[in-house]
Amino acid sequence: MSRIKEPAIGPECAGYTTRRMSKPRSPEQALQIAEAQRRLFNELVDVFDTPQPPEVMARLVEIVAAACLSPGEVVLDVGTGAGVLVPLIADCHPSEIWACDLSEKMLERVKQRYSLVRTYRADIALLALPSDSVDVIFMNAMYGNIADKPGACRNAARMLHVGGRLVVSHPEGRAFVDQLRDASDLFLESLPTREEFQTILGPLGLDVTVYRDEPKLYLMVAEKTQPAVR
Repeated sequence: MSRIKEPAIGPECAGYTTRRMSKPRSPEQALQIAEAQRRLFNELVDVFDTPQPPEVMARLVEIVAAACLSPGEVVLDVGTGAGVLVPLIADCHPSEIWACDLSEKMLERVKQRYSLVRTYRADIALLALPSDSVDVIFMNAMYGNIADKPGACRNAARMLHVGGRLVVSHPEGRAFVDQLRDASDLFLESLPTREEFQTILGPLGLDVTVYRDEPKLYLMVAEKTQPAVR
């Protein structure tokens, strides 16, 4: 989760860091941004791997509950960090929890604590899981950091089976993300409106079913209602 306001990515990504909304980027630019973030979050693993305040944990519980998980489902936690969502997901008794992150040091913390979680070091836009293999995908406190958002959404839609849910959230809300973006060199973009998300996700076979944009909570849930176009 984003709790940092100071760290800088570095000069190699200058010019990509303060855009309000997503715009097309070349694959090379997306790879540059991802590599810069990998290095940054490796350096900050101890900062992110700290207990969250009770009020934030309560909102994280609410975020996981919004997915309406059923026992036996397969869950992918994208941008898992040190695994703050993992125990909350585990309480819902999924058959498997898969965790994806750019930072290998973050994933090492997840593996140390949760040995049954399968981890993947990858950009979500490039993660090569089987099609129609996942019931729920969480993108918590990380959507603004994705360099290739259209690619990430396409890949998420591919991995979800019909009836699966995509949950994009931030337990501190849109204003926190915008303040962090303006106060640091961290690559970060503002969170989409409901209409923007529906424009992105609709052609991929997903319908936005929940959208909450509150002072201390951003939450979007989209359900895959038809097969993704491949």
